[in-house]
Amino acid sequence: MAVSQEFSVSVDKLYELLTDPDFLVERSTAMGEDCEAEVEEYDDETVIKMKRVVTRDLPAFLAKLFNPQQTINMTETWRRDGDAWEGDFEMVVEGQPVTIGGKFTLKPSKKGCVYSVSHTCKAKIPLVGGKVEKFVLGQTGDGAVAELEFAERSL
Repeated sequence: MAVSQEFSVSVDKLYELLTDPDFLVERSTAMGEDCEAEVEEYDDETVIKMKRVVTRDLPAFLAKLFNPQQTINMTETWRRDGDAWEGDFEMVVEGQPVTIGGKFTLKPSKKGCVYSVSHTCKAKIPLVGGKVEKFVLGQTGDGAVAELEFAERSL
């Protein structure tokens, strides 16, 4: 699943916002989550580590398998690519056989910049793994859209 949004600010301005730990916590809190965020800057990359506690409305088949409140540990790595940024991330759901990953880019555009992200999911659950992956990808995509809309309002 892929999500993309154009912003009317420069790449550097949006990068600054999306790697600000205070903004990340504020954004998660606005989405109804508890969150901790830490950002480490290195010579060739920026690494964000977040711990998010989320509550989801689960369909009946998942409610029997999962607690609606879940803790997600996320590591996001940003790397400079000329006048753009690219990176990847991994989200691990504590105590559950579900891993979400993906890649993202932040590139200049005529209007300002475009942020794009694609998600993958792997659920190691016999018989229902595919259904779990589909549900998780839907939730992750919806969450990405909401987060980008929040970023747009914050600029």
